[in-house]
Amino acid sequence: MAAVGNYLYGFTDTRFMPEAGLRGLADAPIRVLGFRDVGAVVSSHPVQRLAPRRANLEPHHRIVRHMSSRAPSVPAAFGHISESEEEIVGVLRENYEEIRSELNRLADKAEVGLKLCWAVDNIFEYFVRIHDDLRKLRDRVFASSNPSFDDKLKVGSLFEAFLKRDRERLSTLLIEGLKPVICDYISKPPRDETTVCDHSFLIECSRADDFVAALKSASAQFDSNFTLHSSGPWPPYSFVRLQLQTATHAA
Repeated sequence: MAAVGNYLYGFTDTRFMPEAGLRGLADAPIRVLGFRDVGAVVSSHPVQRLAPRRANLEPHHRIVRHMSSRAPSVPAAFGHISESEEEIVGVLRENYEEIRSELNRLADKAEVGLKLCWAVDNIFEYFVRIHDDLRKLRDRVFASSNPSFDDKLKVGSLFEAFLKRDRERLSTLLIEGLKPVICDYISKPPRDETTVCDHSFLIECSRADDFVAALKSASAQFDSNFTLHSSGPWPPYSFVRLQLQTATHAA
């Protein structure tokens, strides 16, 4: 039988008081372990590897949202379980300045995701229509009933070059329109050819309306060949910069 340890949801001020009856993973009560004016939000849980299933992810994110809505918070990534309360308090003690600084930096801030995509049936044919050089090369190469492999590679390489260039240009256009109302941003690599860019933005909660207005203005620069998907606001998971040290290793 696995020993009972402590599941970590994140760090906050010791002023944070969980609502009565608030429960996390495995329906365990939430509590705060404190050192000076910082605390770790935890619940009891067997020390074991956790699968990222909905039954585990839902309470993790629910508790993080709860604490982030009520106090400065630094959310933890899913799956951290310590063997004892002493271990977590030791982390608080050893990393007090770093945790305190991160709580101050992320206080009253949230994360918003934005993904800009091409809304076209065939991304290659779309690029052929808007880039004359690509169209001319495509027509010249495929005028032959049996184009060479090297010539087809040239068409593919030119397409990739235009794809990269347009992604950079359009991503910059979107970011520049939002810069006045964001604190920071992180870019993720596109997962498919139709994705222009995929960004996470850190915003001040008090400026959420300003962000929405700026986003509306920025999105007007893109025609019906594009779609813009937004998500959030969320606790600022992507912007946590803590590198925690323990007496024996870095976490």
